[in-house]
Amino acid sequence: MKKLLFVTTCAMFASSAASAHTYFVENYAPAGYKQDMAMRVPHGCKDSPVKEVHVRIPENVMGVTVADNRDWKIEIKTRKLDKPVPGEGGNMVTETVDEIIWKDPKSPLPAMGYFDTFQFRVSLPKEEGSVVWFKSYNVCEKGDDKYVEVPKETMKASAPDFAKKMGEFMRSVPGPAPYIVLTKPTRAQYPWETLDMPAASKAAAK
Repeated sequence: MKKLLFVTTCAMFASSAASAHTYFVENYAPAGYKQDMAMRVPHGCKDSPVKEVHVRIPENVMGVTVADNRDWKIEIKTRKLDKPVPGEGGNMVTETVDEIIWKDPKSPLPAMGYFDTFQFRVSLPKEEGSVVWFKSYNVCEKGDDKYVEVPKETMKASAPDFAKKMGEFMRSVPGPAPYIVLTKPTRAQYPWETLDMPAASKAAAK
């Protein structure tokens, strides 16, 4: 019953935020998974249509690819890693995606009454219970909307007061960043994996 109450309470906060802010369609994802992300922009800047959407990729999020979007041009900015890390196929990765920008739409997203969804795929961190924040901002024909605010203290979903603190934060700031809560995986993501496989073995299996 407590677990159901916790999930329901968080869902209410997410729903409340969704009515006003840029947000992810799903706020929960298994830690360590490759996850399809769907970021929704529900409005413009007051009465001004949206002409650009930006999202910053957190430092602990890797393996970013972007879904094709026939209505928007996509720009990808990268950054160098401090040191190379193993990637798919045994290749060493030296840089990663830092920011995704959707711009120059066929027609701007109207200020009210419509929404658009921007999709990309990432490899999520393995820290179960952590909250990953994706700072974003929208550029409109007049002005912009920034959703870049994150809590000053680290939030853990396993904490008894997590739902309360998340609700307080979401209500206290005008531009909370979209976020994902990392849950404990209940199964391996792919049929050829097991949850207890070492990371190197998982990479080789792919």
